[in-house]
Amino acid sequence: MKSLFEDSTYQEIIERLERLKHDAPSQWGKMDAACMVKHCNLVLSASLGPAPRKRALMSYLFRKVAKKQYVYRSLYKKNGYTAPNFIVTKSGEIDNERQALIQKIDQFRKAGEEVYDNRLHAFFGRLTAQEWGMLQYNHLNHHFTQFGH
Repeated sequence: MKSLFEDSTYQEIIERLERLKHDAPSQWGKMDAACMVKHCNLVLSASLGPAPRKRALMSYLFRKVAKKQYVYRSLYKKNGYTAPNFIVTKSGEIDNERQALIQKIDQFRKAGEEVYDNRLHAFFGRLTAQEWGMLQYNHLNHHFTQFGH
């Protein structure tokens, strides 16, 4: 399984992001390409801030199944649930959003695996560094695929 901490996977993601055009048609969902990149920025930003102090209530019921689906199998559903704080309806210019996302990806990688090992995720609970890297890759991959990249 690919991880954002791997150099070759990082390079793949950056190349796919750089090929993304502002007018790329969405294969599903309501976001345009710039909104999608901003959404990815928000999700990645959440992992760069302080770790949550506790898990979401629903995670106690669905964490194990969801972890297998989103971390280990990358089975994101088209038009699936998005937490309200990650919904984007308006965005800026795609080039600005793209540069911000590259900076966030670089921050994530620079923080290093030691920062993310056993770090609490609000829904999935404690994750290893490898799981964090896989989760981030899978989310980006899902959305880049949404726009044909």
